[in-house]
Amino acid sequence: MRAIRTICAGMVIGMVTVSSSMHAQTPSSRRAPAARPVKADDRMDEAFKALYSGDAGQALRLTSEYLKAHPSDVRVLVLQARAHVARQEYEAAYDGLVKALALDERNVDALYFLAIVAAQLSTGAFDQVFALQPDGARVHQLMARSLKLQESPLEAAAEYELALKADPNLVDALLEFAAMDREQSNCGHAVDLYDRAQRVQPSYDGAYGLGVCLAVQNDHAHAVDAFREALKYDPKSAAAEFGLGSSLLQIGDAASAVAALRRAVQLAPKMRETYYVLGRAYQKMGQSELAQEAFARATALARSGGTPIRQ
Repeated sequence: MRAIRTICAGMVIGMVTVSSSMHAQTPSSRRAPAARPVKADDRMDEAFKALYSGDAGQALRLTSEYLKAHPSDVRVLVLQARAHVARQEYEAAYDGLVKALALDERNVDALYFLAIVAAQLSTGAFDQVFALQPDGARVHQLMARSLKLQESPLEAAAEYELALKADPNLVDALLEFAAMDREQSNCGHAVDLYDRAQRVQPSYDGAYGLGVCLAVQNDHAHAVDAFREALKYDPKSAAAEFGLGSSLLQIGDAASAVAALRRAVQLAPKMRETYYVLGRAYQKMGQSELAQEAFARATALARSGGTPIRQ
């Protein structure tokens, strides 16, 4: 149980850190304007004092009474939520913070405490999962995700293996494991995982990831099939069109490669690699002028910070 709490806290620590950093660095004058704040009366001073002295119940009574007359006071909504947190009433705190953010979506105090409350709620939910299935697939998947975030891929892989041993058809675990392997340049294993995921539930992520890994393995004929499959799920994927065009060029079909790469640049005009490969395809077709235009565009985008291929 303690391990689950640690993992859940680890998965939200980034959000908490960002929020607290904003709290430390963002001047209040730069926050987004919300509904005109109501000046809190002396009851709010008393509520703050009660909270900091450990009397969360009194702070909650004072803020609740105040909000009946001033329901749009974001500062007091956050204070009330903090009183709920002190009483471990996390669902009530969550509801109050959501109300506060509906009024001021950039309020750093509300965002900060929402991160803390979300951590507690997620911990509670996974505690229940752990109690029901302590060696279940979802528990191991959660641990794998946390270990991946901690940049421990070997340990994460072991947890994904346990998750898939418990449920061999857990598609999102298959895809997550495959994506991690792909990031680690372990495409041989990733191909097997993507293939398993596609057999259980075909998807864009499965087909595209499979295409990328097959291309890395220089199996471009099968990569073409995978990228075409991905485009059936997302016809507007510039990355899939780029992958398709690149693999078509590798198997000698320059004309089809040009068509795919032109579609890619129409979908994402600032993907610089696409123009470079398009230039190579034009060269294969003997269209040197168009090739030079594509190369020039690739160079210009590289200098101006064009975007890389989104994978």
